[in-house]
Amino acid sequence: MNSRATRVLNLGTFCTSMVLLACMGRAEEARQVTAVSYLERGISLVKRGELDLAIADFGIALQFDPNLAAALSNRGDLFYRRAEYARALSDLNRALEINPRLVEAYVNRGAVRSRMGDLDGSISDHSRALALNPVFPIAYHNRGVANYDKGDLDGALADFDRALKLNRRSAETFCFRAMVRIRRGDLDGAISDATRAIKLKPDFVEAYVARGASRQLKGDMEGALPDLNKAIALDPRCHDAYFNRANTWKSTGDLTRAIEDYSHVIELEPRKADAWAKRGLLHLQRGEELEAQRDFARCLALDKTREMALEQEIQAVRKTKLLGRQ
Repeated sequence: MNSRATRVLNLGTFCTSMVLLACMGRAEEARQVTAVSYLERGISLVKRGELDLAIADFGIALQFDPNLAAALSNRGDLFYRRAEYARALSDLNRALEINPRLVEAYVNRGAVRSRMGDLDGSISDHSRALALNPVFPIAYHNRGVANYDKGDLDGALADFDRALKLNRRSAETFCFRAMVRIRRGDLDGAISDATRAIKLKPDFVEAYVARGASRQLKGDMEGALPDLNKAIALDPRCHDAYFNRANTWKSTGDLTRAIEDYSHVIELEPRKADAWAKRGLLHLQRGEELEAQRDFARCLALDKTREMALEQEIQAVRKTKLLGRQ
């Protein structure tokens, strides 16, 4: 009797345990389904531009499933867009701990590292992404940008070439390749790429700046000015457009307008040493010694390494003025 009762009791305990395990399994499955639902809604919100709501949804998804790597990767990308780089890096590091094969997380972390000045880390992350997916044009583009910022123009050009073979509709990649070509002295190639970028994206400020700068360097002032004027009309705070237009005015001999544009650059980007130097040289050329010395002092306070080159430029202006008096 007792033995039978014991056996029945054990069977009942076993059945209760199985029911509990089944319930726990269903509860866990339900949590994962809910997490994915919030993840998908967050992605939809990103597409609609509702980034704050998307961040909230990704956070809720992670409350239901803390190991949902895709939610961490997507939220990290949004923190990156909001310039919250430390939070972005934290999310992306965690995403890659959970899933070391998550290509998008490598790309997102590479972008964050680039903005934080870790160019080698950015290149490494984009290379990892490309090892996992060799036909990912954004990874080539982003690695090209990091190489460009490092001064590796050959590496940047190779990456932009690969990106454009995979996606001929990227105005940004055409524009960056134009910038590489400017620095390599291929001005016709730069004009061609910038023009392609403008056709794809008619309000692309940086493309107008690149094409205007290329035309100015080629000596085509009549072509350069409309491009730079257009860039400034699209974005009155684009200091690069003012800087290149100042160079154009200087080339045409219009020193007053050149000084005005260099002054705009200084107002918008007061730490741009080159603008102080160039404005100072124009003041010196016009005989405005006090203004010139103030600008030179400010330039060297920002960038001491320019001292020798600036002194050579100053002596060249003084020599030209002296010859002009003879």
